Order: sequence, then structure tokens, then C-alpha cells
Amino acid sequence: MQENTNKSLAINTLVLYIRLIVTAICGLFTTRFALEALGVVDYGLFSVIGSIISFIAIINTIMVSTSNRFIAVAIGKRDIREANKQFNVCLIIHVLISFCTIIFSLPIGEWYIYHYLNYAGDITNALMVFRFTIIASAVTFIGVPYNGLLSAKEKFIVFCVPDIISHILKLVVAYLIVFYFENKLMIYSLSIAIFTAYPVIVYIVYCRKNYHEISHITFIRDKKCYKEIIIFSAWVAYGAIAYVGKAQGAAILVNAFFSTVMNTALGIANAINGIIVNFAQNVAQPIAPQITKSYAAGDKDRSNYLLVLSTKLTFLAMFLVSSPFLVGTEWILQLWLGQVPDYAAMFTILVIVDALIDSLNSGIKNIIFASGRIKMFQIASSTLKMFAIVAAFIVLKIGAPAYSLLYAYILFTVLVFFANQWVLSKTLNYDNAYLWKRSYVPSLLVVGLFCPCFFLKLFIPQFVVIVFSILYLCILILLVGLTRQERNYLYFIVSKTYKK
Repeated sequence: MQENTNKSLAINTLVLYIRLIVTAICGLFTTRFALEALGVVDYGLFSVIGSIISFIAIINTIMVSTSNRFIAVAIGKRDIREANKQFNVCLIIHVLISFCTIIFSLPIGEWYIYHYLNYAGDITNALMVFRFTIIASAVTFIGVPYNGLLSAKEKFIVFCVPDIISHILKLVVAYLIVFYFENKLMIYSLSIAIFTAYPVIVYIVYCRKNYHEISHITFIRDKKCYKEIIIFSAWVAYGAIAYVGKAQGAAILVNAFFSTVMNTALGIANAINGIIVNFAQNVAQPIAPQITKSYAAGDKDRSNYLLVLSTKLTFLAMFLVSSPFLVGTEWILQLWLGQVPDYAAMFTILVIVDALIDSLNSGIKNIIFASGRIKMFQIASSTLKMFAIVAAFIVLKIGAPAYSLLYAYILFTVLVFFANQWVLSKTLNYDNAYLWKRSYVPSLLVVGLFCPCFFLKLFIPQFVVIVFSILYLCILILLVGLTRQERNYLYFIVSKTYKK
């Protein structure tokens, strides 16, 4: 069984990385063309309002863990009837969330835009962008249980293909509006909203056709089942709100104290960080359902092994991808954008550092969610993220530069990391020393040995530094970050893929 699950893990990882390469390239060029077409002011507006879609996508990813957890546990127990029951309860809950998103978000968001948005253009444009965004977000919420079912079934290729098509279409529209259309902001916003919501239709059709025994809709009257999932979902939602509040809070705070021009710099940093985080999530995503199934089946050794694997590989993969942006930020931004907005480089570096520290938590959430005992975890980590927003506000209030709010974020991300260690020990009686020895110490040792690369740009061209740092980091990861067993497994997967 372990051989089969390892094979599935390898295939799903390969599929996710194919998606990653395509979406990363599309994402970079889409940002470049959109900035050129919209200009600094309107692109900054889209970064403040339109970026809600990006953060809703993050919420969906987090909320999928609810559907995934309950469906995967039922599948792990080979109980199809129970899986169908859990699916339908999740679907009803998310349909209600979708309606609530429209009913409450539209009036509150429009009130904020009228009274507090710092925008030099036509306020009607801001309202339309916001409305497109909210409606698209509401549609994506309905697709969460279907996404959770696909994740539990480990059918990653099904949501990879629509995602790739969606990113290609976004790139095409961004390119076209450079040369055509008068109301470029409206066309771009509407297109992004449509292409974001479209994959949901694919998920629904596929699940209805291939997993009808689980996805067929029936009304569940079991109040206990609703109560269990609602309580679990409420704590997940609290975490999602904190995560998005922290991310979107940065854009709102920057806009409140500065302008949409400064939001453009932050938006560029977030675009780069989104690609890097997506890369790291592609490492953890195929591991997550196996952690849940292993835990549900009582296979403690395998769930512990997967926890270590998830935390270490996620961090090392993210560090590898982000290293060029850390050592050669100015050169990459100049090559990518041509004209680089002020402070974009500083925003980029700090956003990446914050995300790198946060990636050390990968896997911890999955194993705690698998246990179902998430209350303490959500209270500790999510409350600290909320406090980060308050700290960032204070930093900007005293007159610090815009990018200084990210120093507050980084400090609280470190606190969240240690809080999660405490929760893991208290909730599951987990041996944290084992996790540090097998995952964190090798990862931090790689970072320490890589640090001299940051000073090389003082002596040699940045392009040379980027190439050297990537090669050097690959060697460090193979020799220092990974164990012999992990290296041998990696070589096996690569050679197997090459032969195909």
C-alpha cells in the first residue's frame, strides 16, 4: 500500500508542477501586460479591490480542507454512504456561505469604497470592479465541496487542467487590452472574474459524472452531522478570515496611509509571492490527503513521516524558487517590468521572507485537521495573525515607510510558528524534537550556508549571482537538506519520469 501511495504522490506532484510552470509564466506576463495597459493608478486600484479574488482563492484552498477532511476520512474507512452524507452537508453549508458573501459583502464593500478608498479616478470603476469580484467569489464558494472531493480522491489533474486554461485566458485578455478596448479596467476585471469562476463548472460536471455515488445531491436531516461540520467549518473560517485579513489588510492599510500608486508596488510583490507560494503549495497539496487518510486509518508512523516530509519539502522548494528574487530582486524586476515602481523591490523581499517563515508550518495544519481537534490551533495561530494587522497599523500610524508594516507581519509570523509547535504538542502529544531534528534543523542549516550568496551582488553582476545561487542551493538541498533515503527516492522519481 505504501508503494502505491508513494507512486500516487509522485504522479500528483508531477502534474501539479506542470500546472505550476504554465501558471507561473502566464502570471508573470499577465501582471506585466496588465500594468502596461491599466497604468499605475488603475493597477493599484485592482490590487486593492480586484485582488480579493486572489485571496478568496486562498480562502477556498483553506475551506477545501473542511470538505477534504470529512470526505477523506469516510473514504479512508471505505464508507461511500458516509462520504455522500458528508459531501451534501458541506455543499449546503457552502451554498449558504455563497449567499451570505453577496448579501453582506456588497453593501459593506460599497460603503468602504464611497467613504474611505483613496483613488484618484472615477469611483464608478471601483464599484464595478468590486461587484465583479464579489459575484465571482460567491460562485467559487459553491465549488469548494467538489474541489474537496477531488482532493480526497487525489484527482489533481482534474482541477489542474481548468486552472491552466483559466490562466492562459487571463494572459490573452491582459495582452489584448494593451492594444484594444477603451474601458480597459472594466474589461480586465470582468474577464478575471469570469475565468476565476469557470473551473467550478468543470469540477461539478466531472464529479457528477465520475463520482455520482458520492456527489449526487440528497437532503441530509442529521442535525448532529451539520453541527459537527459547522463547528469545524467555523474554526476553519476563522483561520481563513485571519489569513485573508492579514493579506488584504496590508493593501487596505497602504491605501489608507498612502495611495493606489504605492499599492502598485505591493501588488507586484504579491504577484511574485503568489507564484512562489503556489509552487510551495504544489509540494504540500498531494501530501495533505494522504496525511488525513493515514491518520484516519490509524497509521501513525506514516502520518508522522508525511508531516516531516511536508514541512521540509515545502520550505526547501519555496526557498529554491524564491532565492533568485532574494539575491537579484532589482535585476529581475527591471527585466520583467521595464519601469519598476518605487519600493517594489523592498516589498518583494519582505513579503517573500514572511511567506518563507509561514511555510515552515506546512503539514502541521493537515495533521491537526485530520484529528478534528482544531479549536486550539485556530485560536492560537489566527488570533496572532489578527494582532499582526493591529501592529502594522500602529507602525504606519507613527509615520514609518509603507513597507515597514511587513516587519510587523514577519514578527508575528515567527510567533505563529512557535505557537503552532506548542499546539501540536498539547493537542496530539506530538514529539516536537523529532520534527525539529528531521525537518527544521536541516532546513535552517541550508539557509545558514546559503547566506553568503546575499553579499555576492556587491562584487559580481546580479545575473551571475542568480545563476550561481540556484546551483549552489540545489547542492545544499541535496546534500544537507535531504536524507539519503529522500535523495534516493527523488532520484528514483526523476529517473522514472525521464524514462517515460
